[in-house]
Amino acid sequence: MSLFLNIDSSETRVFDASIFHPLCFSSPQSATLTMVGFEVGAVPFNPDGWGPPDSSSSSSVLSNHPTNVPFAPFSRSEKLGRIADWTRNYNPSRANNPRNPADAVFDFTGDDSFGGGITADEDASFRLVDGKPPPRPKFGPKWRFQQQRQLPQRRDEEVEAKKREAEKERARRDRHYNQNRSNAPRREAAAFKSSVDIQPEWNMLDQIPFSTFSKLSFSVPEPEDLLLCGALEFYDRSYDRLTPKNERRLERFKNRNFFKVTTTDDPVIRRLANEDKATVFATDSILSTLMCAPRSVYSWDIVIQRVGNKLFFDKRDGSQLDLLSVHETSQEPLPEAKDDINSAHSLSVEAAYINQNFSQQVLIRNGDKVSFDEPNPFANEGEEVASVAYRYRRWKLDDDMYLVARCEVQSVVEVSNQRSFLTLNALNEFDPKYSGVDWRQKLETQRGAVLATELKNNANKLAKWTAQALLASADMMKLGYVSRVHPRDHFNHVILGVAGYKPRDFASQINLNTSNMWGIVKSIVDLCMKLNEGKYVLVKDPSKPQVRIYEVPGDAFENDYVEEPLPEDEQVQPPAEEADGGEATAPANEAEEKEISPEA
Repeated sequence: MSLFLNIDSSETRVFDASIFHPLCFSSPQSATLTMVGFEVGAVPFNPDGWGPPDSSSSSSVLSNHPTNVPFAPFSRSEKLGRIADWTRNYNPSRANNPRNPADAVFDFTGDDSFGGGITADEDASFRLVDGKPPPRPKFGPKWRFQQQRQLPQRRDEEVEAKKREAEKERARRDRHYNQNRSNAPRREAAAFKSSVDIQPEWNMLDQIPFSTFSKLSFSVPEPEDLLLCGALEFYDRSYDRLTPKNERRLERFKNRNFFKVTTTDDPVIRRLANEDKATVFATDSILSTLMCAPRSVYSWDIVIQRVGNKLFFDKRDGSQLDLLSVHETSQEPLPEAKDDINSAHSLSVEAAYINQNFSQQVLIRNGDKVSFDEPNPFANEGEEVASVAYRYRRWKLDDDMYLVARCEVQSVVEVSNQRSFLTLNALNEFDPKYSGVDWRQKLETQRGAVLATELKNNANKLAKWTAQALLASADMMKLGYVSRVHPRDHFNHVILGVAGYKPRDFASQINLNTSNMWGIVKSIVDLCMKLNEGKYVLVKDPSKPQVRIYEVPGDAFENDYVEEPLPEDEQVQPPAEEADGGEATAPANEAEEKEISPEA
């Protein structure tokens, strides 16, 4: 069916009635179209700009137009208002803020378009941001390095994350420190052997804990020099400029002889004793061992001989005092196997070897020497000896008691036309895994950290070196830093640097009190002077912080002392001489065995 509609007088169109809804017609046969009217209304024209005119006549106002609708006139050069502000920080925790958090970004009260007026700073800082929530950190503090551009509101969270990480790291260090402190007795409880085998016939006279040494104090006047022997070579100052980048190879001085002579074997001390110059005689190594006894962990022993009214402090041949301890006060245990290159015995031998070669390499070897009153008392004619000078010095301990000690200095240097004595010692690095500090990386930039680590791991050795420098009145003590070429190579070494310290300043830095040092010596001397004539041995307990005094036979520790019983586990074997390869039949071999066994 077709339907003709006359919409306009000028045009007639034909429509198909089936396209209209049936309800629009009364019946299919006679369809009458009913149209809903829509009045567009009058739109006022503004010839001056965009939007409605400033003032419209009452006739131009539409009847259905909403009243009081805000409208901000603008031009194309002006900035449009923000639709949503995603940079706004919304705090839903406020009790007086009943708004919906989702509506916070649509708050236009601060916009220029609505009369509030945003500040210039806020408008200048406006930039397009992403409305997605920032991803959570997956790897802790590394997340901040993965973010190229941070949202302004994430800065506070980043600071909080840093604080939390710092707290975790501090808690980890404290836990590790407390664990080390709780495990500290393990060094004392380790299976350390005594430096000397305690024999059944020895009689223990006294036992002195180290806690009593800390309360002692004694002041001595300035010493006087009785005699100077030997010759010194000048120190090469170019070694003060060494760094790990221009390291020098440690040389070997096999042709130079080094002497470790005990007190009673020293011809000069024997002469001074015959001249009745003093009552007590010792060497600087023995005195420093006594002075720094509270810092020691390994066992050591000193032989004491009371002859008439005189007292001699000696060391045995091959004693532990001839070697240098390594990592003695460290919390990290060393390998117990004696054949391991990092065992306590192997490192002690290596340290002594390094110390001797270092003391000769840093000298100017051009033949220019400083000679003293007498030549080296232990060298033969034509024998090449190491650069060393012996200062025989005397201290006044009491009104009628004097102490004479042989002190050593290794070099001399001229400063302002004045000669200054130097002591030369070397610290050795064997494996950075044990100390936790790699000298090649830290020595040039963090030398203080390296020294602090050495003071923690080798407190006794550094204190003994400082005490020896104080006894010799050395003007400067040089400490060399010597490391292995490779951690598994204990034959080749390099010098990474040399540092110099004044002995008194260094002693105060490591908390070494000279009055306490002399108080320990004075108390032991007073104790020994009350003993009868004879031979005694002072032994540091291998497992406890204390020393014991034993009375031993007069021929003990002599080459002809062959009646020394075997250890208890071997006493049940009668043919001990043959089983042990002739230990009892060969006095010389027995002496060599005794030199090695205490060093285990």
